[in-house]
Amino acid sequence: MREFLKIVKLYDLTPLSRFQKFCFNLTDSTTHEDFSKKVISKQIQDDQYTGGLQDKILNSSEFLELTKDPGIRFLAAELMGVALEDIKIVFPFFRIDLPQKFVDQKKKMSLPWHQEAGYYLAKGNCTPDSMVMSIALHDCKNEQGALNVACDTQKNLVQHNNFFMDEDRKKHLRFECADPEEFIIAETEFGEVVAFDFKRLHRSGTNKSNFVRLTLLLRVTSCIELARFKEDRIGFSNFNTEILKGALSKRKVEK
Repeated sequence: MREFLKIVKLYDLTPLSRFQKFCFNLTDSTTHEDFSKKVISKQIQDDQYTGGLQDKILNSSEFLELTKDPGIRFLAAELMGVALEDIKIVFPFFRIDLPQKFVDQKKKMSLPWHQEAGYYLAKGNCTPDSMVMSIALHDCKNEQGALNVACDTQKNLVQHNNFFMDEDRKKHLRFECADPEEFIIAETEFGEVVAFDFKRLHRSGTNKSNFVRLTLLLRVTSCIELARFKEDRIGFSNFNTEILKGALSKRKVEK
């Protein structure tokens, strides 16, 4: 079983810098500070603004290009200990997270403690030995809500509760599990990657700053391991129908 938690630097920051510039340009900004001020200002006027901006970035050719970056793929292969041609990036995502002061207005939706395997295995294209890569588009310290990651990984899938952060509109589905015994605050500088195994618990940190947090999230799997996982009926069919039913409990977390 693949188990690790590492913070490593990208070999080439050029693609990430180019993508950062693209994001900033969408608000006519040149710095993270200026971008944050403008996004927060627009969000106060229109509570749909940040969601719309995030969707625009996710649907852009620039985002797609970054997810295919050879440098990121090379680092992923190195971290997983597999050949470059064996790497497959699945479920890429980009998050814009507002400061904590927006919580009462349901405009900021942090991710509680959860396990990637407990949610994504049911979707296919990944295995229990897949990997998560989290890359902030700026320095991300504890004040900005740096990722919280468990010190030790889980041997198995853990029980999750699921619920909507916006219950009225049935939006922002969240999966939550019990807290780990110990965790680290994975502070990073621009160009650093927080990489960890699929069974390790993690959550969003609390953004107590006046900055918007921007994060690229990639799930990475081995094509060879995926093929083997799909061929194993115990590990795939029965896994999805039996174990995942328990991992993704329908009970709601009490508010």
